[in-house]
Amino acid sequence: MTLAEPADPTATPDPGVVGTRPGAGAHDPVTGPLPAVALHEGRMQVHLQRDVVVVTLDGGLDEAFARELEPTIAGTLAGAEAVVLDVDQVTLLDQVGFDVLADAFGRATAGVDCCIVASRLTGRMVLERWGVTERHAVFTSVADALQARAYGAYGYGDGWQPESHTHR
Repeated sequence: MTLAEPADPTATPDPGVVGTRPGAGAHDPVTGPLPAVALHEGRMQVHLQRDVVVVTLDGGLDEAFARELEPTIAGTLAGAEAVVLDVDQVTLLDQVGFDVLADAFGRATAGVDCCIVASRLTGRMVLERWGVTERHAVFTSVADALQARAYGAYGYGDGWQPESHTHR
């Protein structure tokens, strides 16, 4: 199915995607993930989860791909209250490509909470070496990032504050 095709009206809806919680009022929507939008031949997925825009990249992130994505970032993130950049499925992480993408995200998300997800130790080490962890919180999963944001909103923990590197 492409984005232009209508959804199958006979399909059984997934209750975890959009709807209401059992026993909840009609105005208490489930904040689970919405269907992902595939952009750039499936190498970038965008979905909303708990009022947070989650951007998942897949494959290689080199300068050429980052320059291809750069003009679409502002429109993709327009109106976002918070953004998670999930690079967990990125198999090649080029510093120039990451910097191009980080600059585009920075312009599009000025004043918006942002964090990064990288579950592999090697990916987190690269991000730390590039100084990313001094500016952004890095989590091992989207679920951990969302939980930290929720806890931080209620005064439990630091939320999405960059990690302190004073204790190693």
